[in-house]
Amino acid sequence: MHSSRRIARAAAAVLMLGTPACRATKPPARITVRRPNEIEFAATVHARAFDAGWMMPGYHAVVSKSGRMSHAALLRAEPTDTEILDALESLAGPARGNLPMDAWEKRKDPRNPEPDRFVEGPAVEILLRLPGKAELTPLAAVLQDPGGRGLDLRLAGNRANISKWMSGCVVCLYSCPGGKIGNARYTVRDWSRKVTRFLARPGALPADGTRVGVVVRLRTVVSRS
Repeated sequence: MHSSRRIARAAAAVLMLGTPACRATKPPARITVRRPNEIEFAATVHARAFDAGWMMPGYHAVVSKSGRMSHAALLRAEPTDTEILDALESLAGPARGNLPMDAWEKRKDPRNPEPDRFVEGPAVEILLRLPGKAELTPLAAVLQDPGGRGLDLRLAGNRANISKWMSGCVVCLYSCPGGKIGNARYTVRDWSRKVTRFLARPGALPADGTRVGVVVRLRTVVSRS
């Protein structure tokens, strides 16, 4: 009798853990959330791969180390892109990505308008906690942009596209449907036409493999009341 009751209680506990109301809502320990407007996580520097990798150099600023495009990233993040998006949405609310997959897939079709779309969403800053420096360093300060338009980073989310590419992209330097955060200064069409190609600024980052902190800060505090 007692054994049957224990089994029933255990089964009920398993069912409760599977319900949305009982799932853990806190971010993973490897992401620090500082309310009301920023998160931080660790990453490693890979400037050489970013500058001269065999695939899409100068495109991905931050990618999860578990993502398919981590080999091309300037910074390889410890958490997954989904974990980072979850943490940011806990501050900003649901990100409403505006970029369809055609923004990338039709980039060589001059008649299709989707690759000319700019990413939209709340403005964010990306700041780096570099060894030996007391102040945070803006991402723009460690990049060279021959096109001269710079960065206007937006929290796009694009959650629906995560399973399509599994790229792991957190911060893209173009308005790409794969990035959780994109750059509203350049479109995918700009990438296709080689309007600019970002490079790591010489001497601005520590050696490849060095662990750094990445701070993502919402430029506007969102009321969650």
